Amino acid sequence: MMIERQVIVTWYTPKEKLPESGTSVICTVSGKANGCIFERAVIPLEYADDECGWLSYEYDFQELTVHAWCDLDAYQG
Repeated sequence: MMIERQVIVTWYTPKEKLPESGTSVICTVSGKANGCIFERAVIPLEYADDECGWLSYEYDFQELTVHAWCDLDAYQG
């Protein structure tokens, strides 16, 4: 018998609220990067409140739309 722990998080749209600068969060995104097309994919991003905006350490996005994000604290991230 396997017991799973349910983790409840709150998702925000970037219009509602932005994460603290320099904080890694989980995002649902659409865009183009590294020859791939993302459609509502779930990836980690960091937000920088200077002119950089959303940053990915895995992908070099040429186009990026962040639909929603959630905090990693619930996952002890």
